[in-house]
Amino acid sequence: MGDIAVDYTSTDCLIRHLGISIKECDATVVRAMVTRRLAIGFPDTPLFPLHSTVLFRQLQHLELSCDSKHRILILPYLEQIERLKISSGSISEYSLNIDLPLTHTLQWLELSFSTSPWMLGRTFKALREFKVFGLPDESENHSRHEGSQADLPACTTLELMDCSIEYHHFLSCSNVQVLRWSQRSFQTFDSAAFNSLHDFLCKLSCLQNLDIFVPWGLGIDSLIDFVFCGAPEHAVWREIRSVGVKTKFGLSSELSHLFDQTVEHQPRYEKWWKSFTVTKEHDSRVIINAFM
Repeated sequence: MGDIAVDYTSTDCLIRHLGISIKECDATVVRAMVTRRLAIGFPDTPLFPLHSTVLFRQLQHLELSCDSKHRILILPYLEQIERLKISSGSISEYSLNIDLPLTHTLQWLELSFSTSPWMLGRTFKALREFKVFGLPDESENHSRHEGSQADLPACTTLELMDCSIEYHHFLSCSNVQVLRWSQRSFQTFDSAAFNSLHDFLCKLSCLQNLDIFVPWGLGIDSLIDFVFCGAPEHAVWREIRSVGVKTKFGLSSELSHLFDQTVEHQPRYEKWWKSFTVTKEHDSRVIINAFM
């Protein structure tokens, strides 16, 4: 169909242009053209072949839920997109010589178990909020782009949930104000992981709110000491308002050790905060919160 503007205001557009007849999809297309919003689940794959039409070119909000092996080819056609959520699927990469319109318009992006190397080497000028949940193992793909980053100059809210400790190496986002970060429980939060996270946090001079969840590991003591004492002492974050660290334990003895140790150091931490609390939960968690 190429760039042909389909007459979406009439019915039977799918049978006329794709050779299939699904009345429910006709209604979905018409509604999307009116609202500029579209949600496609895997059962709705007959809509994917419309990716190069005026339908996708005019969308402002799009949610895709795909099979993990589904190749997503829509990026060049999202000319007015502002909010994009992609769950699963393999997002095609394009040469950096090709200007993707969404790098100029996209304001909110969520990737859930979907690939991300397509972002590397590009600047997302309007992206204010970026959420990443459960990225697939992309070590091989990322290794091909060693040194490349996704530049997010406007990003103020960043959520990295259940992705690898190395992922932040591929992001340039020094203006982040809100960071929510968690590490997969089956990974070890050791000293190397702490050093990597420490270096990333030190680049976020505009940080105001920090929320971290990590499983217990050898790096947790260093992390607690840095975010509640080292960082404020050296004015790493000029506008910090709150910091929260949650950690979960497999053994009650480990939980008690960290809780007792944190309480012991509490007077040293409190001098940098207006409010500092440490609590021990029944579900084997220690929660530490501090507020300016």
